[in-house]
Amino acid sequence: MSSQHSPSSAEMLGHLIGFDTTSCNSNFPLIEFAEAFLRDQGIDTKRADYAPGKTNLVASIGPAVDGGVALSGHTDTVPVTGQAWATDPFTMTDIDGDLFGRGTCDMKGFLACCLAAVPQLKARRLARPVHLVFSCDEEVSCEGVIPAVRRFGHDMPTPSICIVGEPTMMNVMTGQKACQAYVTTIRGVEAHSSKPALGWSALNEANLLITEINAIAQEMRDKENNDCLFDPAFTTVHVGAVHSGTTVNIVPNLATISWEARLLPDQDTNEIRDRVARFVQARNEVIRATYPDCGIETDNYVNVPGLEPEPDGEAKSLAMRLTGSNRTGVVSYGTEAGHFQAAGMSTVICGPGSIDQAHKPDEFIAASQLVECDRFLDRLGQELSAT
Repeated sequence: MSSQHSPSSAEMLGHLIGFDTTSCNSNFPLIEFAEAFLRDQGIDTKRADYAPGKTNLVASIGPAVDGGVALSGHTDTVPVTGQAWATDPFTMTDIDGDLFGRGTCDMKGFLACCLAAVPQLKARRLARPVHLVFSCDEEVSCEGVIPAVRRFGHDMPTPSICIVGEPTMMNVMTGQKACQAYVTTIRGVEAHSSKPALGWSALNEANLLITEINAIAQEMRDKENNDCLFDPAFTTVHVGAVHSGTTVNIVPNLATISWEARLLPDQDTNEIRDRVARFVQARNEVIRATYPDCGIETDNYVNVPGLEPEPDGEAKSLAMRLTGSNRTGVVSYGTEAGHFQAAGMSTVICGPGSIDQAHKPDEFIAASQLVECDRFLDRLGQELSAT
C-alpha cells in the first residue's frame, strides 16, 4: 500500500478481512501486510513469535521512553465452518452502513482503526509513545500475546497504560473474570456388565467428580455478592462435556470430563483447582490400592487471567476522558487484558463494535463505530502530544 495514500479505517478493514486468520491458520500474511504498511510510514516493527506460523507484531510511534500507551488487539478469528453466511465472510460487504465479514467486530475493526491512525499519530509531536500490539491465538487460549508483553521492559520501553480494543461499543470496561479450562481423564478397568465388580468403572468415577464439581459450584453461588459488577455476581464452575463408554454391556475403562471455572478477578486463582485436586488425590488413593495403573489426571489447558477493576486506574481515567463517558462496566467474556495488567500496566477494554455480533454468521460492525474509534484515537494523539 503506497504511503501517498492514507486509507480510512473502513478501507483498511476491507484489506484485513481478506486474510483468513482463523486460529487454525497462520497469521503471517496479515502480519506481513501490516509490517509493509508501517514500513511505508517509516515505523519500525518487531515480531514476538509464539508458535510455528503464529506471531505477534509490535510497533511504536513516538519517542522511545517509558510511560506510553499500548493498543492491543488479536489478529485471529473463530472459524466460519458450519455457519450459513449470506455474504462471503472474507470479502467485506457494506450493507446500509453495516460492514459484514469474519472479524469485522472481533476484532479487526480495532486493528484497522489503529493502522489508519498511524499517519496522524506520526505527524504529531508525541511526548509519550503509542505502541501497537497485534497478537495471535486469542481465540484459542489468550496466551499468544504473552511473548509480545514480555518485549516491553526488555528491548522496548514499558507502557504505563494498555487499551485492549475488544468490541465494547466504545464503552470503557474495567474488569473481566479469569477463566480456567480443564480436561480430566479417568482410567478404569473394563469388565463384562454382568460382573461389574471385576472391573472399575471410569464412568462411575466421573460421576463422583462431577458431583464434587457441582457442589463447589453451589458453594460459589451461595457467596453471591450483590455489590459486585459482574453478572452473575459470583464465580461459576461448569461441566461442559462428558465422554465415556462404548456399549451398554461393557464397564467403561475410560472417561473424560471437560469443565471450567470463571473466577471473580479478586479470587484466589488456585482455589477451585486445589479443591478439585484434593478430591482427586483422595479418590486416587482408593482406586490405586486395587488398580495401581488406574486413576484420575487433570490437564489445565486454558488459564486466562482476570482483569481486576482499578478504581483510580490511569487507563480508566484516560479512556473516560477520550470517550467523554462518566461510567464504566465489566465484560462477560475473556480477553488478553489480564496479561497486560499482570505486567504492571493499568488496563481497560474499549473498542468498536458489539460482542453480540461476534462468532456468528454474518458478523458485522457499524461503520459509525469505526468513526467513533477514529475519534478516540485522534484524541489519544492529542492527549500524548507535547505541549
